Amino acid sequence: MLDKTFVSTMPLEERKRIFRKAKELESQGLMEEGDRLMMTIPIRPELADGFKKLIGMERLRAIGFNFADAVKMYGEEWLNG
Repeated sequence: MLDKTFVSTMPLEERKRIFRKAKELESQGLMEEGDRLMMTIPIRPELADGFKKLIGMERLRAIGFNFADAVKMYGEEWLNG
């Protein structure tokens, strides 16, 4: 579970703005563009770590997740461990 004192590398208002824009793109039938935009929002660190254990870092990188919050929480070495 994420520590309640953890602060994302991306401000909440920015995440909301990206989410709204992605939904707007999807409503216009631009699903891939909306998905790509959503992937710019950092994945929650505990989810990133769970996915890393489940499918491995190589596959996570291929999917295109933003790991900024996971790196903030676990350190740079997490990307290579």
